[in-house]
Amino acid sequence: MAVSPNRFAQLLTEGVYHIRHRESKRIQVVQDELGYALGRAGGSVIEYWRKGHLPATHQDIEGLARELMRRGGFDETWLTQFLASAGYNDPTHLYGERFPPPNPTLPSAARQELDEFVSSEEEAPQLAPFIVGPPILHPRQFFGREAELRAIFDLWRHDPLQNVAIIGQRRSGKTSLLHYLATISATPPSDLRPQQRRDWLPHPERYQWVFVDFQDARMHQQERLLHYMLTHLALPVPESCDLPTFLDIVSLHLCAPSIILMDEIAVGLAAPELDQHFWWSLRSLGTLQTHGQLGFVLAAQTVPAQIAQEYGKPSPFFNIFGHSFTLGPLLEEEALALIASAPLPFSPDDQDWILEHSGGWPYPLQLLCHLRLSALRNGDETTAWRTQALPQLTALTQEALPR
Repeated sequence: MAVSPNRFAQLLTEGVYHIRHRESKRIQVVQDELGYALGRAGGSVIEYWRKGHLPATHQDIEGLARELMRRGGFDETWLTQFLASAGYNDPTHLYGERFPPPNPTLPSAARQELDEFVSSEEEAPQLAPFIVGPPILHPRQFFGREAELRAIFDLWRHDPLQNVAIIGQRRSGKTSLLHYLATISATPPSDLRPQQRRDWLPHPERYQWVFVDFQDARMHQQERLLHYMLTHLALPVPESCDLPTFLDIVSLHLCAPSIILMDEIAVGLAAPELDQHFWWSLRSLGTLQTHGQLGFVLAAQTVPAQIAQEYGKPSPFFNIFGHSFTLGPLLEEEALALIASAPLPFSPDDQDWILEHSGGWPYPLQLLCHLRLSALRNGDETTAWRTQALPQLTALTQEALPR
């Protein structure tokens, strides 16, 4: 393979996301740790390389490859492609470190036992079959929303990036969808289900994603929020950052397509420091100052402009969301795919019962699948689990979802 900065960036991004999923850490934490391992002050150099810039020295390439292999457990093929894309010409000793020849002095049975132990030590933590309560963070566990994904990613395949509002009742899967949008394109195929699509964007390694959770009280402080966004956009971060400084930095330095995903926008609007000037400035930044390279996604229970009006902060920022998607139940085939992912097969009668009583909504689907699987693992193949499930289902639907 010839030297290829774009391929290097793609493989590095895959490596970072693979470690993120393997160790259940945030992207910024993984990048910082990789940077520290290379003797840097943090992860900004990793973000820089992920934009298609090659490391300047073989020492950096070698150190980065060694860390990625140690923490990611990649195979020899991946290492070969990674080093070749960076122009690293003598990888023999790296292969020897990572893939030593079998120890000929060990009896075959002992060698097999050692290999099995090493393999088990390197396995990633096993993912839960079903998720009840928290948002889904790992793309492999996300099901459905194919129509929404296709429509949204189509808006980001070309300049300018367009803005999206995701509307949905509580527990309809808004937060899970935001995380999936931000992670699926850079997730290695080995971390996905067979045939799970990831080719939504051209050159996905170029895209940057900033997830802002307004339920985090730190995001209510304007300066901390601005610092956070600059950090995740891999832009210069001054010690003190007011709104004009933030606007200057982003407008002058942002050159990669970047999406800021804002969850629980109603909570953000309630924050006193995030005033009308803040929201007006975001509109100006996204529409006029970044050459179409900055897009926004908002998640809310109702139309964002209406929420802004209710909080006394009307702003033209909320008028730039010309594309809105209201989340309803999953399609039947999507719901059935989720049900069929159970490690122990459900009977056709159980599948029909789960489909009917969940209404196809993601949260009840996950709950009922979890309860059915738990009963099967305890050796209960009767329908008694349904009696236990109904009160939980009733409480859930009364709390959050229309039926």
